[in-house]
Amino acid sequence: MQRCKEFKQATTWINLLTKLEKQPRLVGILQSSTSLAKQLISCCQNQNLMSFCKTKEAEQQLMAETIAVSACDTLICDRQHYNDLIYILSLRHQPMTVILNQENYMPDWCWQLPQHQFLCQQDII
Repeated sequence: MQRCKEFKQATTWINLLTKLEKQPRLVGILQSSTSLAKQLISCCQNQNLMSFCKTKEAEQQLMAETIAVSACDTLICDRQHYNDLIYILSLRHQPMTVILNQENYMPDWCWQLPQHQFLCQQDII
């Protein structure tokens, strides 16, 4: 049942992204669940959004530097990738939209990064 809910939320998140005033150029997916990452990528493709997924072998610094200099302006991140996320955001000077798909409410640490827009489950209810 939980997996079905996650997949439904994946569609909802991507639909929300397509309705934002500024649509994403490139969506980065930082998820521990391979099946959920694939579902998010599929939803992006259905909405004609470019996306990529972090591979398990990706080295944190290289991945963060690549995202920092790329057209990536949106990240979908689970709790297991918060260390990677915070490192990426510390290198990123342009504002990003960050979906924390496992959080009901915005965590306190997000207030330390005011240049970025954080979304959590309360934003899709």
